[in-house]
Amino acid sequence: MARTRRRKKAVQQKNILGIVLIIIVSAAVVGLAFFRYQLSQNHVEINPQTLCPTQADSPEYVALIFDKTDGYNPVQQRFLQRYFSRFKAGLQEGAQVSVYALDDQEKERLQPDFVVCAPRTGEDANALYENPKLIKKRWREQFEQPLDAMISQFLKPRQAKYSPIMEIIQSVSLTAFPAINETAGKRIIIISDMLHHTPEWSHYRGQLSVKKLKKTAYFQRINTFLDNAEVEILYVRRPGKANLQTKRHAYFWADFIKAIGGRVTSIEKIDG
Repeated sequence: MARTRRRKKAVQQKNILGIVLIIIVSAAVVGLAFFRYQLSQNHVEINPQTLCPTQADSPEYVALIFDKTDGYNPVQQRFLQRYFSRFKAGLQEGAQVSVYALDDQEKERLQPDFVVCAPRTGEDANALYENPKLIKKRWREQFEQPLDAMISQFLKPRQAKYSPIMEIIQSVSLTAFPAINETAGKRIIIISDMLHHTPEWSHYRGQLSVKKLKKTAYFQRINTFLDNAEVEILYVRRPGKANLQTKRHAYFWADFIKAIGGRVTSIEKIDG
């Protein structure tokens, strides 16, 4: 009888051990499946040069327009450095940033000078199956540093005979935003004194009526559709131009942006 009980106990122990092993293996399989699922959810095919998704739209499209037709003094440069530090931190993951230089070089005007998409910062990384430090390093080296270098370059002035602001806005509407995307955000940030100057229309000649502008052949040439894009103006004050940079001047741009289907959300003066 004792021998029989020992056999039964041994069999029970083996059965329990088998059940435990099955549970461990099942948990490992489930864990591996979850791990692979998380990797597949986070994996998106991207362009190695721009970090932008190759098979999907970005959640937001932001165009930066830098006016290179005049310089920026140290106070203005410091303001812009602080502004863009907040700007980078506030971008959505995958947001596409296109940078344009405003000058009078016709050959450079249509396409952006620089395009990059914001990768993950690593702050939301799961340490169980991701490397937060590696993700942060990629954000810094492939996004932040190249964008900072481009911004610093654009803060250096270039001699220019004209300042075609309306033309650069048209270029942005044609090249910075997707042709069909009703859900993605669209934003334009203009860093400029906003003193448009071309042979056809010039604020230096006191031409500040959008109503009159719309009646010209020039407007038909530079007209575009911003598709309800938000426009933020960092209004750079220029010494000796107070008679030109007036409230009426600011209202002109609000009216012009509205006339081409956009919305001016803010005009922030940059003194210095």
